[in-house]
Amino acid sequence: MGMSKGMKYHPNKSVLFCTFSLEEGLLLLANSLCKSIVKSCLARAQTLHPVQICHLLVEASHVHMVIVVVNPDDVHGFIRCFKTESAHMINGLLGREKRTVWCEGYDSPVVLTPVRALVAIAYLYSNPAKDNLESSIERYPGFSSWEMFRSGNSTKQWKRLRRPQFCAISRDANNQAGYSRLAERILAESKDFQTFTLEPDAWIKAFGISSAEEIRKINARLVARVRDLEERAERRRMRTRSQVLGRAKLQAQVLDTGYRSRRSGRRTWCLAEKRGIRMAFIRFMKQLMVKAREVQSRWALGDRLVPYPAGLYPPCMPKLANVLVGPPSRDF
Repeated sequence: MGMSKGMKYHPNKSVLFCTFSLEEGLLLLANSLCKSIVKSCLARAQTLHPVQICHLLVEASHVHMVIVVVNPDDVHGFIRCFKTESAHMINGLLGREKRTVWCEGYDSPVVLTPVRALVAIAYLYSNPAKDNLESSIERYPGFSSWEMFRSGNSTKQWKRLRRPQFCAISRDANNQAGYSRLAERILAESKDFQTFTLEPDAWIKAFGISSAEEIRKINARLVARVRDLEERAERRRMRTRSQVLGRAKLQAQVLDTGYRSRRSGRRTWCLAEKRGIRMAFIRFMKQLMVKAREVQSRWALGDRLVPYPAGLYPPCMPKLANVLVGPPSRDF
């Protein structure tokens, strides 16, 4: 079901499936330079706006991420920080100033059941196979949390990169070797580290499941589901006699501003495998929106003590007086 513009519900401990996309171009590539940018921006955003990141995958034109909300305000802040920092760095590489890189907003439906959360995460990791990029997530050279999830190594120290380090790439350096040299130089210049933490079991615990054995079984089902989706994609390619782009070609891609995304679809409020659960949530959301509008009306009348409904992001307080224009009147 679609949602009204600007209305997002991110209560504490909710599980969100977030997606945000580039406005144009293939700019989040599988080379060391782009992955260094992604790592730095992820760690910076998480440092400033703590969210529990469970799983994530970066493709050339978009990012998928499953998170658990700690403080609702930090969801907006996290995504805004990641977008802003990465946009400045990418624009620097392209020799551009103040150009929009990301599409406005982001999709962040609340995942209502553990079954639907598992489906969403399996979809995330099987995306490279589905999109005919590589046959498996292990072979995919772009950035993802798969290796951290599978190895159990959930904490990383990544270099903090800064905007002034990025300047326009010369024509002869706009290739895989040039990106590698630039990444090596920028990383060598950077002295500060930031901590990035992945919490792949946080979404399971958010649904009240704390048994270590049950968590292990759920993660095993997740891996099996990813394998099944990858095998389906391989069978489809065999039927259509198509092939994956492949690891080597993905790593050799160059920054492309001409690509136009074909991604479309309505943003959604929630994800659940049962229609009854979805409809109950949508009814709740509509009631919450009515309350939110009532509060805004009270604010407009000057009653600012009425609290905005918890979990929704309040708009700016309305102005209760106009700014005086021109010289003040002498008629007192």
